[in-house]
Amino acid sequence: MMIVGNDIVASPLWVGFEGKTLPAELERRLSRGEVGGVVLFSRNAESPAQLRALCREVRAAAGRGNPSPLIAVDQEGGRVARFRFPPFTEFPPPRACSLFCCGSDAVAEAFGAAVGSELRAVGVDVDFAPVLDVDSYPANPVIGDRAFSGDPAEAARLGIAFAAGLSSRGVIPVGKHFPGHGDTSADSHRELPVVRAGRRTLAGRELLPFRRAVRGGIPALMTAHVMYPALDGTYPATLSGRILTGILRDRLRFRGTVFSDALEMKAIADHYGGGEAAILAVSAGCDVVLVCRGEDLQAEAIERIAREARDVAAFRRALAAAARRSGRLRAWAASKERRRPAPRSLGAARHRAIASLLRERWESAGRSSPKDRAGSVGER
Repeated sequence: MMIVGNDIVASPLWVGFEGKTLPAELERRLSRGEVGGVVLFSRNAESPAQLRALCREVRAAAGRGNPSPLIAVDQEGGRVARFRFPPFTEFPPPRACSLFCCGSDAVAEAFGAAVGSELRAVGVDVDFAPVLDVDSYPANPVIGDRAFSGDPAEAARLGIAFAAGLSSRGVIPVGKHFPGHGDTSADSHRELPVVRAGRRTLAGRELLPFRRAVRGGIPALMTAHVMYPALDGTYPATLSGRILTGILRDRLRFRGTVFSDALEMKAIADHYGGGEAAILAVSAGCDVVLVCRGEDLQAEAIERIAREARDVAAFRRALAAAARRSGRLRAWAASKERRRPAPRSLGAARHRAIASLLRERWESAGRSSPKDRAGSVGER
């Protein structure tokens, strides 16, 4: 926990770590309330039993007086699936949902429900999905078939259905990457992309799926480490108050939780220090900041957040507001805890049937099998 004025609030920092058991330093940080959540990757997982034990270990580390940390993962299907070993069901990319001329919403919702059921069974609370980006640039190196569609309305409809499926199984969906990563020629894991579209184009294309998802009640969104000169000529979206507060909060009236993408990605790390980026992100409107690799970077973010909270009244107010919003996610997750699915839901027949249906349609359209595109996006 962090002391902000007269209040005690949850830390906005969520972190990743190395290894398949909880490191001692992270255990200490959780016990001191310096970390509010944990993000899992392939490097942390080897079996369902090990994952369940790890998730229990993370929650136990928080101790009395601290809120239970939430546990998140990127499990989109296709290239981005951190748990891709048996008995987890292997799904083709989200784009496969768009190949059904009718009933695609039901397929997308069933897809999301299957993913959600399997994540809940091992102890995960949050899925950084669905991708709400519009695949508008064919040479995009990082989005492509992760997007549900190149059509904004279809991307919105299918993404919202997938999110509903996750929610139905007690997993918090996080739509990404606001305000849109589809029209980029660069990968934000490697460099800072720039989208040069004008405001009108952005409103009708990039923003449309997010606007509809907000209206549909999506509880959380993740930011894009992308520059949009038409919206803010100074900061990328993750660090932009004009975009996160001016557009997302004020214009779109989003009242849910905003997650930053990982601050160690080169789009941010090559231009800002870890502590500076964390302060800018929270000040701009992020409720949760992710630092998924690098203990030194995590320590820097912890120190800077604490110092800024002590010295700057405006930052204390931003932290308190962030804690209230992320607290609603915690309360929702806690309400589902008693209904966690049994381990046998992993690789369940109905999940395999959905995956088979999607894969058959995907491959009949001349697309590759997910096994042919096993290279993941981002960190492993």
